[in-house]
Amino acid sequence: MPRHFDDLMLGTLELFCRAAELQSFSQAAQVLNISPAAVSKTIARLEQKLGSPLFVRTTRHVRLTEAGEQYLSYCRTALDAMYDAENALLDMKTIPAGKIRVCLPNDYAYLKVFPLMPKFRRRYPQIEVDFHLRFRIPRQESTDCDIVMTSWLNYLPDWIATPVDFAMFRIYASPDYLKKAPPLNTPEDLRHHNCLQMHLQEQTRPLRWPLVINNKIEHIETRGDAAFYEDVMAAYYMAVSGNGVAIMHDFIARKAVANGQLVPVLEPWTTVSHIYHIACPAESRKSPRIRAFIDFLTEELRPAGAFPEHSVIVPVR
Repeated sequence: MPRHFDDLMLGTLELFCRAAELQSFSQAAQVLNISPAAVSKTIARLEQKLGSPLFVRTTRHVRLTEAGEQYLSYCRTALDAMYDAENALLDMKTIPAGKIRVCLPNDYAYLKVFPLMPKFRRRYPQIEVDFHLRFRIPRQESTDCDIVMTSWLNYLPDWIATPVDFAMFRIYASPDYLKKAPPLNTPEDLRHHNCLQMHLQEQTRPLRWPLVINNKIEHIETRGDAAFYEDVMAAYYMAVSGNGVAIMHDFIARKAVANGQLVPVLEPWTTVSHIYHIACPAESRKSPRIRAFIDFLTEELRPAGAFPEHSVIVPVR
């Protein structure tokens, strides 16, 4: 069967996949650090070579044609195979090298993992890390990541998971909000407050707040006039701005508490934690680059003491 690759380069396929995922030539250009015109010309040359349009273009965004959807599937398979082949050879070296795809929650990445990356790069300069950030961790059968950092272990039943860190659920409000609001001394008082609501995207019901009452975890329904979909940081900024009461992990609010922007409330009842694990398939633990990343984060993040008594695995709706 004749081949028609000619001067079609690997970078063109990667560019096509990124534009398809983002549904935007301009966003793909920004991510790849090239001009939008270069993206448009490259896609046009690819379409000319294939003899079929791959995108439907509008003034605001682009979307794949039926042919584009099919081509994207083949491109992803080919690029993944090349990625696996490259890393298989790199894993034969004694020095850890190659690319790692890591999936983890946005807030934990921003505040806990990203600050450690300069030290990791100095120690392992030949390892490249691709971060996939999302509120919800994908299920085991649908993820293409090598490593997942999560507290939702029921999504990864067959992976090997190592506990590396924990975060406490705390409830916070700004001093200005508390001055004007009714007293907030017990969990029952929450019904009189504007509680900032978090939703999972496909759910209409907000997540309930985990509190320890009579030495048991209870999930409390709250009400409020502002809702956020899969964005913990939105609740943080709304709370700092004095819009209401928010529940979040303690590491998110730490600086705001230190500088007086937020105040923790209901502390006797907010002793529930998320235990963060770093997980990967069993066979991946043999890879030097993956083992290096896991060992590094375990060393840097693991607390000195014991993990908390009360913990939850997944949010409760």
